[in-house]
Amino acid sequence: MKRILIKRGTLVLVDKGVLADRDLLIEDNRIVRIDRGIQDPQAYVIDASGFLVGPGLVNMHVHFRELENSAGGDGLLAEMRAALKGGFTTIVVMPNTNPPLDEPLVVRYLGYRCREIGLVNVYPAGAITRGLEGQKMSEIGLLKQAGAVAFSDDGKSVMDSHLLYLALMYAKYFDVPFILHEEDISVSGEGQIHEGAVAFRRGLKGIPRVAEDSLIARDLVISYYTGARVHFTHVSTYFAVELLRWFRDKALISADVTPHHLLLTEEAVDREGVFAKVKPPLREKRDVEALKEGIRDGVITVLASDHAPHKGKSKEMVFSEAAFGISNLEIAFPLYVKALVDEGVLDWVGLWKRMSLNPMQVLGMPEKGFLAEGAEADVTVVDPETEWEVNIENFESQGRNCPFNGWSLRGWPVYTIVGGKILMRERSILEP
Repeated sequence: MKRILIKRGTLVLVDKGVLADRDLLIEDNRIVRIDRGIQDPQAYVIDASGFLVGPGLVNMHVHFRELENSAGGDGLLAEMRAALKGGFTTIVVMPNTNPPLDEPLVVRYLGYRCREIGLVNVYPAGAITRGLEGQKMSEIGLLKQAGAVAFSDDGKSVMDSHLLYLALMYAKYFDVPFILHEEDISVSGEGQIHEGAVAFRRGLKGIPRVAEDSLIARDLVISYYTGARVHFTHVSTYFAVELLRWFRDKALISADVTPHHLLLTEEAVDREGVFAKVKPPLREKRDVEALKEGIRDGVITVLASDHAPHKGKSKEMVFSEAAFGISNLEIAFPLYVKALVDEGVLDWVGLWKRMSLNPMQVLGMPEKGFLAEGAEADVTVVDPETEWEVNIENFESQGRNCPFNGWSLRGWPVYTIVGGKILMRERSILEP
């Protein structure tokens, strides 16, 4: 299938900020022509009537957990299939894998295995500190040389301010972003959910907003003084948005949110139990509204997922002992449609831009993430109207820990094309 012709679709031109009724011709791994009425009798034709055709979706916050095959099957393959099902052509894997991405050999191994599987583009985020323990800086330069495109201790925060300051000073010379999980553990302690009415009623230890806000404030100042690129991930509080708004013209910063922090509040814990247990915790309505306003006015420029698949027993226990995290990789786009398009916060172009071009710019790859003649042929085709029901039993991911089971959503990806190859067709995954 050397040539693919996508006809009668509506192209999402995120770099130009418009929708356009055009055909799109792919040859090998490149987009070779965008125009009306393209004819090519040798090409495989996709009839995209009624569909949106945009650049491949990018998710810069995904967890893989195990790098080796486990008793439950090949975790890498399962999560890469989940990415394809979700319309993602590119994902960034956080370093809290087993083993962690703190050694060049491990980073290279992840890259090798993912290329061997041959589905989506996988970029590793290297660990800021050895073992993600916050004690000793990783070899930033060697990890970048091995393939790391960003650095994070996600799941943990770098509590040593001096260490983070030195790491950002050092990393600035390698021009790589730091993706920061912001949680002051001396404040959050053994907290389980947001410190609010639900925690009080259920007798659970709470995680106050200040655990997140205080560390964001610290790291905004460090970013300002070092000049390093800092990306604040899964922002969840109203005051965090205000802090980011104040600093956005003063430092090289960016931020993302997750769909669950836009669609759920702390009350979801009463309905969904451990499936609604996540860090940062689900907050209150005022936080949700502030996050949406931050997206609307450009304070928050990236939409990610924080996909955290957990198998079986890690969620099948009492609330205080269950793992944090939500599995959402294959439903992230329709969740964002519900949270932002249906609510009038963003139009289709704005949504797509925050899930393609913007994350690639944060990662320092401005030549990717949009449709243009000569660009790489990473393309996602979405049905914007048909509604399907979320069924966790149909997930490709090994994680079934999802509070959205049974939700009716629209905006599902129906084709995923990676490097000029159709790897999902009509919501069914194909072999590469």
